Amino acid sequence: MTAADSFQAAAEQIAVGTERGVLAAYAAFVAGSLDLDTAVARMAGEVNRSNAAATILADAYVVASIEELSTNPGTAVGLLPVDNSVRLVKSMRTVLTASPEQTPDEPDAEKRLTRLVHSETFSTAQKSAVDAMTAQPLVEGWVRQFESENPCQLCVFIWREGRVWPKKQPFQVMHPGDKCVPRVVLTTNPIQPVGRKRRAR
Repeated sequence: MTAADSFQAAAEQIAVGTERGVLAAYAAFVAGSLDLDTAVARMAGEVNRSNAAATILADAYVVASIEELSTNPGTAVGLLPVDNSVRLVKSMRTVLTASPEQTPDEPDAEKRLTRLVHSETFSTAQKSAVDAMTAQPLVEGWVRQFESENPCQLCVFIWREGRVWPKKQPFQVMHPGDKCVPRVVLTTNPIQPVGRKRRAR
């Protein structure tokens, strides 16, 4: 298992654990054990902690990748988690108070919460990994690594046959629940420019 594989698996574990906490709070809310404000605060806190864990995981992943690819010792950048409490409270409140008519695509609140948790965890992990790469001089860029052997068409399209993106290029989240990750490429590997080629006159 490569460092990128381990990163994907660890991010999934974080998401699954957070999902359990969020759904437990939701079940307590439905049962009347928690009022709306308490349930929202508890669920937002679960996801906020999950995002913090994903940030720390991403920093460690980039170091592990450098050591895996170069055998040189790496040093973590020291990324600091961002407090998204206000945004997450708003998101959770929206899920809990929305009527089925307001969410025709997915009327099941549990499924919306599950999707939100996994999306938050992976988008934070993806962004944080690129942030960590940007501060690492040995890193040249990254390649999109699929979640599975059967990726969706959108992810295959942006993969561009294994294109190496510059490390400052933000990770492209192609759809809700996108669990692809940026795989580290070191400076010894060639890199392709991001911009379009100009036609010769």
